[in-house]
Amino acid sequence: MIHGAEADSSMFEALMGALAMDFSVVAYDQRDSGRTENSDTEYGLVDLADDAADLIRNIAGASGASRANVYGTSFGGQIAQVLAARHPDVVDRLILGSTWRVGRPVAEVNPQAVQELARLRTDAQRNAAAIATWFFTQDYLSAHPEVIEIFRGTTRSAEQQLRRSRVLVNPPSIDFSRVSARTLLMAGTRDRLIPPAATFELAKDIANARQVELAGVPHVGPIEAPDRVAQAVRAFLVKTAE
Repeated sequence: MIHGAEADSSMFEALMGALAMDFSVVAYDQRDSGRTENSDTEYGLVDLADDAADLIRNIAGASGASRANVYGTSFGGQIAQVLAARHPDVVDRLILGSTWRVGRPVAEVNPQAVQELARLRTDAQRNAAAIATWFFTQDYLSAHPEVIEIFRGTTRSAEQQLRRSRVLVNPPSIDFSRVSARTLLMAGTRDRLIPPAATFELAKDIANARQVELAGVPHVGPIEAPDRVAQAVRAFLVKTAE
């Protein structure tokens, strides 16, 4: 599982629990995220995709498997696209959630959100609650105000935040014809950040991609609606099992 830009692997805790009875589930922290320690060298999507490929190969070597099913959400979906194109040999099935096509500026996908979030993030400490409404429903935030802390910008240093912010500035050109994995495109109807249409647009590039829209689910479905996401993931993996 490949997490989003604001998060770390802990965003998948509930989702992993919902899938653990049926699958071996691994989530990891990207560079400048969670418990991962890395140098201060700049990096891009290719580097993050190669990191994921190395992890899969290491785990496969220990387990006897050769490939993994990969789920990337939002920014993690960007990494997953590059991974599937650069390293098709390690990806069995691909699930892209709440994401958009690599190379398309997110400011083009949702200019209103980008402009408003840029304004709010000039004082993330004060505006964290408003920022959170772009990622979760208000009902969920009222019941779980602790998730607002994610958006105060305190989990990463200024240097880490800067490196992360630069990852999408110069996206790689990827050859989607190299994506051989059976693919599911998944989006929530209440995603205010990445419109479902932007996620489903990837069906133009990825042959025979399936699509599922989760009613009432916002951008961060794995946290707010883990059972709904798990149901869609499980159904896809079962239906496409060899």
